[in-house]
Amino acid sequence: MQEFWYDPYYKHEISLPNAGKLLSPRENQELLRNETQLRSAVDCCPSVLEMVEPEGGKNQDDQYVELYRDGENRQRFYELSCHKDIVGRPCRFIDRKLHIQSKCIQKYSYTYALVKDPGRHQHQRPNYFPAFPLTDGATFTLDYIRVRSGCSCVVTPNAKKKREKKAKRRVEKDESD
Repeated sequence: MQEFWYDPYYKHEISLPNAGKLLSPRENQELLRNETQLRSAVDCCPSVLEMVEPEGGKNQDDQYVELYRDGENRQRFYELSCHKDIVGRPCRFIDRKLHIQSKCIQKYSYTYALVKDPGRHQHQRPNYFPAFPLTDGATFTLDYIRVRSGCSCVVTPNAKKKREKKAKRRVEKDESD
C-alpha cells in the first residue's frame, strides 16, 4: 500500500495529540490554533489519503469480486481512511455533554472497477455494464466496489437515558390504567 498525504500533519506515523480525550474549551482553542497554522480548517475526525492496489473488493450486493490485474498492471484507488489514532474514539471539538456519545467512524462509497465477471447465475450485473472478453477465455466487466471515503463523526443517543424514559412512560401508563 502506497500512502499519499494531502496534509503532512496527518501521516499515520504521527500520532494525534489527545485523540478521543475530552478537552476543556481552552485546550480545544489551543489545539485549533496550533492545527490551523498548517491549514484553514480542522476535522473533528481526521482522514488520511492512501493509494491502494487491492486484489478484490465488495460490490454493492456485498459479494467479493476479483479485480482485473495483468502482471505489473494493477488497478489503483485513492481511499480516505480514518486516522489510526481517532477511529472508534470520541470526536474532537465536541461539546462536553455529547462527547462520550460521539464516535469517529469510517465511511464508504462505491467506485467503478474492472472485475472478473462471476457469471449471471451469481451476480445479476446491469445491462449497461459492458463485458470485456480476454484471449484466455476470462471475461471482465465494469462493476462498483466499495472504497473508504472519509472519516465521519456520529453522535448516538444516550442509551441509559432512553431506557429510563421508556420505563418512566410504562410506569405512567400503568398508573393511568
